[in-house]
Amino acid sequence: MNRIIHLIIAAGLVILVGTIVMYNIEKNVPNTQIKTYLDSLWWCVATVTTVGYGDIVPVSNLGRIVAIFYMFFGISMISLMFFVITNSIYRRRYDKVEIEQRQQQLDQLKNELVSRLSDIEGKQAKCLDLINQMK
Repeated sequence: MNRIIHLIIAAGLVILVGTIVMYNIEKNVPNTQIKTYLDSLWWCVATVTTVGYGDIVPVSNLGRIVAIFYMFFGISMISLMFFVITNSIYRRRYDKVEIEQRQQQLDQLKNELVSRLSDIEGKQAKCLDLINQMK
């Protein structure tokens, strides 16, 4: 669960940085659609989540280069999130099976130990009987 929280915090920070960067790149460009920080945030979230509405797009070349980075970041973030979630589900299931197997092995070892101790006690009793008969 910590990994997911860290991933969400990191993604939020990258989106915040992208919002600020894109606003500063596009704010003075003629015919820009990104006129406020809210426009920039809307664009950044839509791009990172791979929704890409297309209602707000960068028009400068530098803005488009940043957009390409954020497109790949969004795909990577979603893939990484799926990986972390499925890995944690698999790990829980694997740990549960591992604990059950170890418990079974422990029970088998206990039974084997009790069986061998019983055999030793039986042999010891026979030896004591033989010693008593010899006296």
